Amino acid sequence: MATLRTDLCDLLNIEYPILQAGMGGVAFGPLAAAVSKAGGLGTIAAISPTPERVEEEIKYVRSVTDKPVCVDIGFPPRAPKKPEPVKHEDLPDPIKELQAEVEALGIEVNPVDDQAMGIDDAKRKMEICERYGVEVIACALGTPEWAVQHAHSWGAKTISMVGRASHAKRAIANGTDIVVVQGTEGGGHTGDVGLVTLLSEVLEFATVPVVAAGGLVTGAQIAGVLTQGAQGAWIGTRFINTEESSVGPNYKQSIVEADHDTTIRSLLFDGLYVRQLQNRFTDVWQGREDQLLGYPKQRVAIGPVRFAAAEADLKNQQALPAGQGSGLIRDVLPAGQVLERLVRETAEALDASSGRIKYSQ
Repeated sequence: MATLRTDLCDLLNIEYPILQAGMGGVAFGPLAAAVSKAGGLGTIAAISPTPERVEEEIKYVRSVTDKPVCVDIGFPPRAPKKPEPVKHEDLPDPIKELQAEVEALGIEVNPVDDQAMGIDDAKRKMEICERYGVEVIACALGTPEWAVQHAHSWGAKTISMVGRASHAKRAIANGTDIVVVQGTEGGGHTGDVGLVTLLSEVLEFATVPVVAAGGLVTGAQIAGVLTQGAQGAWIGTRFINTEESSVGPNYKQSIVEADHDTTIRSLLFDGLYVRQLQNRFTDVWQGREDQLLGYPKQRVAIGPVRFAAAEADLKNQQALPAGQGSGLIRDVLPAGQVLERLVRETAEALDASSGRIKYSQ
């Protein structure tokens, strides 16, 4: 297999500078273990699951590999401790329609135990990570100084997910070890600045390694951000379409079928900007965006139907977070093969560029 290393590999004790994103509902123990075993950094999504579920996933990874693992925890500063429930009669019309369509298929829509709202929940998950000696903590939706200090207390490194240069400055000031800059091309929660620009902005002042994210699904793209100055790549959507990811075949097939303009970025997922594939889940809001409730009410209101549709792997009513690189993904492979291919493609692209570009100093 090709060789591909940066200083980030030494910092995280991994073989290749490719980090698998902690995608909610996608990235649990099997995927994280497969990526880590293959030489990258696997990540467990730990924002929405209960602390007990997070512990189960960590234990699974530990039973499969002794390689480093990352756990992605959310620290949203605006999250209420006890979000108020939204009564059915107060639901926006698009959510009522989605629920009726899901129930018409014989699928029950029940209240959900969504753990993504509270800092107390995040603290419990940090304690679990400490107990199992998790090597890396990814901080999503904010990087509080106390979380960095807690991770450092047992020797873990912290990764901060940012979508603005100002967020990167704050995370670095709070002591983070690594900054992941995610351009607007990325799937899931994402900002409005493109990756090339955001990466350039953060590299101007960063005193810690910077990792690029957002729409990266090929080795040629990874080679591009490495030559721009990134120390690694944070890969999401490409790892959705692996055998070990936790989503169903309809989700994966939707990515295979995606075109280059299939994704949209909107507030309908939970009141924060999320990029996802267009389908009935998104189209039902067209012309009725004024009924969006904002964060966190939108997340609370849409949660039951969103979770029910995901559990049933409905192709139309399911939310399908995915990046703009979806149109370049045409298969479903074992995660280890995906990582191996990305490393090989990156090396080939770097080699090809040295012969194609003439320059002097």
